[in-house]
Amino acid sequence: MNWQQEYESKIMSADDAIDQFIRNGYNLYTSGLHVPSQLILTLLDRVRTGKLTGIDIWGNWMNGSFPFGDLNVTEDQFRYHTYFAGPNERAGIAAHNTAHVPVHFSDTEALVAHYQPEYALVSVTPPDEEGYVNLGPLGFTAACVPHCKHLLAQVNANLPYVSEEYPGSHRYHVSQFDAFVLHDEELEDLPPRPVKPEEEKCAEYILDRINDGDCIQLGIGGTADAIGHGLFSKKHLGTYTEMYSDILAQLQEAGVIDNSRNNYRPGVSVCGYSTGAKHLYDYIDHNPDVLYASYSKVCNPMHIAMNDNLVSVNTAISIDLTGQVCAESIGPRQYSASGGQMNFVEGAKLSKGGRSFIAVTSVAHTKKGPVSRIVPTLVPGSAVTTLRNDVQYIVTEYGVADLRFADVPTRVKRLIAISHPDFRDKLEFDAKKMGILY
Repeated sequence: MNWQQEYESKIMSADDAIDQFIRNGYNLYTSGLHVPSQLILTLLDRVRTGKLTGIDIWGNWMNGSFPFGDLNVTEDQFRYHTYFAGPNERAGIAAHNTAHVPVHFSDTEALVAHYQPEYALVSVTPPDEEGYVNLGPLGFTAACVPHCKHLLAQVNANLPYVSEEYPGSHRYHVSQFDAFVLHDEELEDLPPRPVKPEEEKCAEYILDRINDGDCIQLGIGGTADAIGHGLFSKKHLGTYTEMYSDILAQLQEAGVIDNSRNNYRPGVSVCGYSTGAKHLYDYIDHNPDVLYASYSKVCNPMHIAMNDNLVSVNTAISIDLTGQVCAESIGPRQYSASGGQMNFVEGAKLSKGGRSFIAVTSVAHTKKGPVSRIVPTLVPGSAVTTLRNDVQYIVTEYGVADLRFADVPTRVKRLIAISHPDFRDKLEFDAKKMGILY
């Protein structure tokens, strides 16, 4: 049997795939972002009707619409363990069928290796002329699939076929799968968001500290987008990043990012995942100048540090006056996750000439009114995403606070100086009352 015949023999409906291969008590891996929606929805239907029980799934932020918020099940019937929360996961956490797993992205491979799932449910491209499908721009999937005993796939012709940093990390032969479900669906297409004036100002401070030839990692958010647009004035930039975004694709397309001064993998961008605009998906499809790597590689601080002048930019929800950064929870309520923030802060610290920035606007606008993002202490229950020992630059629209090697009273003064003026007196009063400013 040639590979085409084998592939065609394994094509079936999502109903048949779940009913034939998934059993009670199975651990499953379901990837994240561009997930196999038909397989997952069918699985959840079987759980809801009681046809499957004792199901544990492991994964992260699922794009699309999944009924976790309406799934009324016990822990013994079903549990979704997620290492990054998006809207679907937050609904599941509220409904008590989803639970957050605190883990750095660099450790997601070890997480899945620990549980050894029976099946991975993944999205793949149609097979190429040699019978290989591609996992697309998902480094966490590439890290975790090797530790799953069996594979089920949803074939989506809209998924980009990406180039891989390590041979075999993203390409799998059709013979390695038990079944294929054919279902094309549009990928998430995120329109550009308007950048707020205070985000533009944050970006200006950071752009002043980025030099020609630096190697860039950008996170998510308006400030990151504003920095990206500001980088068109730079030259010979490199990219080694967890997220390869549309603005990075535009910069590479324009020749601003040429990776010519990268120490590690010169000439190519190395990244973990992509989601965004259609232009991005078109650009990365079969592009040998953008290499996707397993999270155990791209988020490994030692790999990150292989590039000199690594500039890491991330964001936060709140920062206390000693420099502790919470980027993932609102009090005890999980909002997102640690992701790769600490990995890249640590990698930038180890990089020769490296710099790391945590960029926030000074005020968050909540239902109760404006609140300062710089606070005396984190709200009880808040997760500390980045340790104060490792944080370097904190940036708001009011300036830059360099916390590296600064003592606590000095940190307090520098952070108050870049907080919103409306909150400075209260922050100073509280800091003195706590005994950390004197």
